[in-house]
Amino acid sequence: MNSQDSSFRIVVDSLSKIPKRFEELPLITSSEYLSSEYADKKRIKVINLCSHKKSLSTSYYVSLLADARSHRCLPEAKTLHQIESKVLIRDAIREHDELIQSSFKRLATHEFTLSVYFGKNLAKSYDKLAKRLYSIFPCPLARYEFHKREGKWKLHEITQLGLHQVPDEHHEFIETELNNLFHKRWRRDQSNKTYRYEIAILANEQEANAPSDKGALEAFCKAANQLDMRAEIITPRDLPRLMEFDALFIRETTRLDNHTMRFALKADRSGMVVIDDPESIRRCCNKVFLAELLRTHNIPTPNSTLVTRRNVGELAEQFHYPIVVKIPDGSFSIGVHKVRSDVEFHTLCKKLLQTSSILIAQEFVPTEFDWRIGIIDGTPLYACRYYMSKGHWQIYNHAVKGDDWCGDSNGVPIANVPACVLDTALKAAALIGNGFYGVDLKQHGDTALVIEVNDNPSIDAGVEDELIGEELYLAVMNTFLKRLESKHAR
Repeated sequence: MNSQDSSFRIVVDSLSKIPKRFEELPLITSSEYLSSEYADKKRIKVINLCSHKKSLSTSYYVSLLADARSHRCLPEAKTLHQIESKVLIRDAIREHDELIQSSFKRLATHEFTLSVYFGKNLAKSYDKLAKRLYSIFPCPLARYEFHKREGKWKLHEITQLGLHQVPDEHHEFIETELNNLFHKRWRRDQSNKTYRYEIAILANEQEANAPSDKGALEAFCKAANQLDMRAEIITPRDLPRLMEFDALFIRETTRLDNHTMRFALKADRSGMVVIDDPESIRRCCNKVFLAELLRTHNIPTPNSTLVTRRNVGELAEQFHYPIVVKIPDGSFSIGVHKVRSDVEFHTLCKKLLQTSSILIAQEFVPTEFDWRIGIIDGTPLYACRYYMSKGHWQIYNHAVKGDDWCGDSNGVPIANVPACVLDTALKAAALIGNGFYGVDLKQHGDTALVIEVNDNPSIDAGVEDELIGEELYLAVMNTFLKRLESKHAR
């Protein structure tokens, strides 16, 4: 073995399992690398030859901490995450189907395992495919399992092998490739541009009423690219990967008791830029808090009363019906009920108070439409009128299916929004913070009544962006950029 660059460290699962021919390598164990000993070392190049078969493996954390420590690492944490998911593998490999089929066309078997070591295979006939796979999934020691089904070869699984798992007859080949690697100048994958910042956009494709549709999510990613940032759509299962990013943008309906709050808390505690932050979520997700906050600061709202088990009887006789009764944590008009009599009020409250100790009874203010003012960083971004769904008193009618479940909408230039609506919206949003909010209001003559302030407001392609198009997405991403630049300038 030739002399190596002293900046290299080859991380393995256990030194006791490594063949003797590799003993002269700059080997360390994963436990050593994960310890504080390497936390402050500079300009380290890490070759991660630990095995990786399942998520959150030791191998994954080696690559993840290497990224956090600014150590160059092969493979990167994002690569290990990618090979865990059949969906991500399928999407990445889709355009390379022709090469896969041609590479295996002479095989009589229906299953085949291809070993790819540093982008090469021992058999020259598979060199082109091995090189292509390595460019997509740059894992140093990888095993690719292909299955032939209905006449077509499909990539079934990828495994990152530990150095101790490689067959003895392949050791000489790997020794040569490692020696070559020590004398090469390391470059990042040229297909992956290095951006100023990386933004995670949390979305959930299983959510029925998501805050943003596919078109809007794609537009956010495009806007980030235009500002020399990279945005990646992540899912609820990606919480362990959150530290790979510089910022978090939540595009899933937030709740205090689910993973959206855990994402926000983790990002906030780690010093990441996060929209919306945990405090905004806490304040917006509970209508009881909002009602009291707005009342305390003299922000006009429909007349509201807190309902408990103790006062439900006496209140029933005081109301002028119809009224609206709300649970504290509903969204998209879920948990909002219109009652027309004290009998209906008693019946409904008896049911709702079994799961919530407090309800809100609110004056019913009929209007043709509700205003939504989108505000980010204390600045109005867009304005929309949301009309009531056909034959219903709310924007959303969850009792019907088809197009009539949701009312129409139209965008309004900020300059054309009545002053009472815009001023009241800005005052209400300022009570929550400086995040991204949607303030819902009803206009009653020269007065605007705040219905609620939403963190994580809806942004759907063709709706909220109707008038300003990509400017909306650029404005949101530019807010992230300004906050990230300010954070790094301190």
